Amino acid sequence: MAAVMALPGLSAYKKAPGFALPDSTGSTVFLSSMKHNLIISFWASYCRPCKTEMPRLVELEKKYAGRKNLKLLLVNIDINDESGEAKDKARRFLRSAGIEHGFLLDFYHTAVARYNPQKRIPATFLVNRQGFIVFEEIGYQPGTIEALEKVIALIR
Repeated sequence: MAAVMALPGLSAYKKAPGFALPDSTGSTVFLSSMKHNLIISFWASYCRPCKTEMPRLVELEKKYAGRKNLKLLLVNIDINDESGEAKDKARRFLRSAGIEHGFLLDFYHTAVARYNPQKRIPATFLVNRQGFIVFEEIGYQPGTIEALEKVIALIR
């Protein structure tokens, strides 16, 4: 179910929970240092609907990066096993979906639990530059991308 709120006043918005996660190159990304409008997408390598949704999220980032200062954060929630394969699984999954994009790793589910305690995926959030969640969709819904794009059109 999408939660789309009227954009003019911020009083009804929930502040986006902060996080610090490693990216696919090993650097730490702090949400607090981001000054973009952000699509945050939580996903896993075993999630078939994620594979359908992610290329469309990448397209939205390309379409609105300049006009809306939009950035996509793909947050993988695969749990690292003894062999440490979560990053490799994520990379293979993205490659198989035709996606060349960096990603963050939430091995211990610290970030996803703050946004989506049930940890259902895909889970997509739009956080405006002021740090408020202005859109969220938990679980796969056929109209997610269209609803998200309507809200993106309204943000600054």
